Amino acid sequence: MAKIYLLGESVIFWPERNVLHAKSDETKRLSLSNPASRCLLLLIQQQGQVIEREYFFQHVWINNGAQVSNNTFYQNISLLRRAFKEFGLNEELIVTVPKVGIRLEPQLEVEEQEREEPLPDEPSVAVLPVKSAPPVRRWNSLYWVLAGVICCLLASGVAWQSQFDSRLTRYVPLGVEKGCHWYVNQDVLKFDKHQQFIADSTLDCEGYSWVYLTLYSNFPRISALTCRQEYSRWRDNDCVTHYYFTESRNVGA
Repeated sequence: MAKIYLLGESVIFWPERNVLHAKSDETKRLSLSNPASRCLLLLIQQQGQVIEREYFFQHVWINNGAQVSNNTFYQNISLLRRAFKEFGLNEELIVTVPKVGIRLEPQLEVEEQEREEPLPDEPSVAVLPVKSAPPVRRWNSLYWVLAGVICCLLASGVAWQSQFDSRLTRYVPLGVEKGCHWYVNQDVLKFDKHQQFIADSTLDCEGYSWVYLTLYSNFPRISALTCRQEYSRWRDNDCVTHYYFTESRNVGA
């Protein structure tokens, strides 16, 4: 028996196979990377609790003989949020707690279930009788079918991964304040200056409610990219960039 999880009464998570699929249609499925699958399993097992980043590092990567960076970790969390969105689950149920870790909100209904694994000798596809086609021709046809399937899988994997090549898709959510969905650059150790900027901001988010904030403590310029909807490299984004300078002598630099 394999252990699976029903998420939100509509999505099945199968940890042993690193797969998410719709409960109503198993053909609507998404394969996760091993690290992303392990991250999701940890979030489910400790739902409602904040899991520290170092705990993810140890149990997802280091214990499995792999190295990890902050960037790799947040990319995997972003992949999980995007997967939730693909299946109609609220991506904001996976919450980043600044300077602490990640939490899976308890509002998501999670039900642990057991499922019978198919027997090893069970055929996964129907076997059709061979008629008059010569054996060589039949194997040639099978070869091209398999090649086509492999090409499709590779293309899907490349397309899925390339969706996260854009720098903005690696920004982490910091919350919703003053009508704005704030996302910030994750390559910093602390987010206190980001939070202070948000608290002091007079930015009008009406119509442009998605804000991608770039701020470094030792850099005099702050940028805020405001967009009408969540940024995606697969569509035309209607965005406006705002620049702020911590010192007047840096204006025009």
